[in-house]
Amino acid sequence: IVTGSDYDYILDQCKILLDPANGFPLDRLSLYPCNGTKAYKWNGQEYSLTHSVEMIDTIGQAAYNKLITTCLSYQLELSLKYDLPYTGTFLHYRGSMLNWCPIGRSAGTNQRKEWVDKDKSNNIRSNYLSLIKDFISTQNISVAVALGGSTSFDIYPEGWDKTYVLRYFQDESITFIGDKCKPSGNDYTIYKALKDADQHQSYSTTCPAETIRIVANCISDEH
Repeated sequence: IVTGSDYDYILDQCKILLDPANGFPLDRLSLYPCNGTKAYKWNGQEYSLTHSVEMIDTIGQAAYNKLITTCLSYQLELSLKYDLPYTGTFLHYRGSMLNWCPIGRSAGTNQRKEWVDKDKSNNIRSNYLSLIKDFISTQNISVAVALGGSTSFDIYPEGWDKTYVLRYFQDESITFIGDKCKPSGNDYTIYKALKDADQHQSYSTTCPAETIRIVANCISDEH
């Protein structure tokens, strides 16, 4: 599992899958939070951290502070402009990336849906994505930004997108399935890298049912 989210969010979203009592062979499942800049392996009793890197060490504290200040100014501007149920944890430093979630990562399902609807009708994230990119360019900060999930932005050092996870599988044939595979999405770089490689397969999905269908077809093709 590779995701822009941090380890604790994987545990929350996949708690049924990751419960040893349910019999899934966890020694065959590795977790790669924060685009794979963190890696967790099953040690027989629990998942343990085997790799991690730090964004601040790479870009410097001064550059990181500029990103924080700018995202805070955008958060204030956005919250004054749009009437939405804002919650908490708008900025989340994950060690290897900075996540900005304008609605707040504490938002529940209904609050997130309200944000998604408002975002679609007003192009909020696409507008702020352009603003962040312009700021990064003018300040000459060596980071990239992508849309994270349906509510946030992921900001990380250049090259620390989801292609980072490929270094763990250099001698293997890879099948990747992602749901944010358009140029602004945080699956795009790995989706395109594998799509353009003859020895790998890459698929874009829109929902769990389609994901199951893709996996079933891949298994069928193997046999």
